[in-house]
Amino acid sequence: MAGELNKMGAKVEVADAVALVHGPTPLRGAKVTAHDLRTGIALVLAGLAADGETVVSPGYQIDRGHASIAARLTALGADITEEGTD
Repeated sequence: MAGELNKMGAKVEVADAVALVHGPTPLRGAKVTAHDLRTGIALVLAGLAADGETVVSPGYQIDRGHASIAARLTALGADITEEGTD
């Protein structure tokens, strides 16, 4: 997860069972990998806060735990699309 957020410009270090997050830092869109349901939705939310386009894949994990998440976030004003599940 830290590595994927760092791809977006975050400054996260992980040592043993501790994550050290340096901030605030501006996030930028990137292609990132959702390793599971929780990291997937966290990356979607980070992507919404980032400048530029963020592509989170595979999407099936996110859709499995958060059905119609793109539509629900769009209803709240988010600029997000679902391009299909992987």
